[in-house]
Amino acid sequence: MIQIISLVILIIAIWYMVHVRGQAKSGQALNDLSGGEKIYIWISSLLNPVFSGAVFYYGWKKLLPIKAKKANAISLWAFLIEIVLGVLYGVFLYHQ
Repeated sequence: MIQIISLVILIIAIWYMVHVRGQAKSGQALNDLSGGEKIYIWISSLLNPVFSGAVFYYGWKKLLPIKAKKANAISLWAFLIEIVLGVLYGVFLYHQ
């Protein structure tokens, strides 16, 4: 089940990255992340941090470099949060 969720999040992240990149080519997208984009990137990065972050960063780095760096930073923070939560789970809940 986890693999299916990760795959679906990856597909949605690829679609969203292509959508925003298309807007940027037509001059409609800004180079900075909007509030809705930040929320979407946080959610997708918490559900699939490594692949979502890679999709956003490498998909946007040439056309939208500021947006790419911020999305990469968000995915890094999401990955670190998941590591901390995993360690806390292992220390406090698994050893009881």
